[in-house]
Amino acid sequence: MMATQVLGLVKGAAIAAMVIGYTSTALAFEDTRVLPKGVRNLTIRNVSTNFDSITGPGGETKPLAHLLFKELTFNQMAKAEDALKGRQLRGFLLQNGINESESVGNFSADIKGRVTVTAPIAAIGITDSITLAVASPIYNASTSASVGFTPNGNASKILGLLARPETNQIANAREAARKLNDAVGQLNKKLTDNGFQALSDWHAQGMGDTTIALKYRGIDNSRMGLATTTGVVAPTGRKKDPNILNDVPFGEGVWAPFAQVAVDQKLPMQFYTNQYVKYTEALPTQRTVRAITNEERIEVPLVTVDYNMGNRFDAGASLRYAPNYGLLAGIGYTYLRKFGDVYSGNLTSANIGTLQQWTDQQAHNAEFLIGYSTVPLYQAGRAAVPFSVNVAYSKQLASRNLPISDLAQFNVDLFF
Repeated sequence: MMATQVLGLVKGAAIAAMVIGYTSTALAFEDTRVLPKGVRNLTIRNVSTNFDSITGPGGETKPLAHLLFKELTFNQMAKAEDALKGRQLRGFLLQNGINESESVGNFSADIKGRVTVTAPIAAIGITDSITLAVASPIYNASTSASVGFTPNGNASKILGLLARPETNQIANAREAARKLNDAVGQLNKKLTDNGFQALSDWHAQGMGDTTIALKYRGIDNSRMGLATTTGVVAPTGRKKDPNILNDVPFGEGVWAPFAQVAVDQKLPMQFYTNQYVKYTEALPTQRTVRAITNEERIEVPLVTVDYNMGNRFDAGASLRYAPNYGLLAGIGYTYLRKFGDVYSGNLTSANIGTLQQWTDQQAHNAEFLIGYSTVPLYQAGRAAVPFSVNVAYSKQLASRNLPISDLAQFNVDLFF
């Protein structure tokens, strides 16, 4: 009888994995600067986010576990039993004038998550106009998931009818009462019987995908700067485990080359603006997934399929103030668009449609930055060590098919 809520849970809890794509979103505060030849830079970047809600295809906000807020009906109870017990239950309902579509109770759930990423970024000036950088993030992620069931008056009614001596259904009444009172236990049994891990709080840490980038500054004059960045994201992070419903992957599992163009405009009074566009192309690969459909998400096999993650487009603009005494301040805007994933191979059309739904994503974010840098003072001979520190905050203004997860970021940059 617990199959229905299990199906909903797979659909709902797996959405938590999508936050990883948003956690890696570039902030608005790009620029065209590169390192002088031979100068090295180490940046320690820390990004953290919490999430417990998600936006749907129309941008509507829902709890992350909204798919678990379901009714359990007599019809669903009968479907979950074996053929003989299912027929017996339907016959008993008919005999007592009870409609199979009536509810016996409601399921509720809560899913929450937290992701913290610490990313050392090492860079070196190859020439005065070319900088090479490598970033290898370390993830620390956790999710909690809880499910509850509240029986209603119909549950008490059916249990009372089954328990009447003249019905000769006392054993069935006891079994039904046990299942209703142990909804979570029945849920976990259904999962483990089909190769899933039992639902519980989850936590892990480890390395994410590695980014290698080469930045070239082609224009740098008194009015503007222009730089291009090309590189690749290597799949060094752990992928989504298809047998753990509420885990968070540390990487996408695909090779992803990218290219970016950024332009700075220098304004009076030590203000300047920046705009950038970036495109990431995900290369085809293979992935092991559950061959789910909208009708069945648990009693399904693991299959290896052809997978092409949707390509991604990022754009941003910012206005910053960087006076010679070292203050850093800025406001910005970013836009993210990830196109839908494509599955093919050892799958039916029903599998493909279910796997690909909700993978087309979009987000608009406002961003704020405050910090301090000794670099201009060091260049003027008034500071002994060149470094900078800043704090940035990204506020999600609107999104589609993404967890609502504002980002807090702290950066420390050392130059040597």
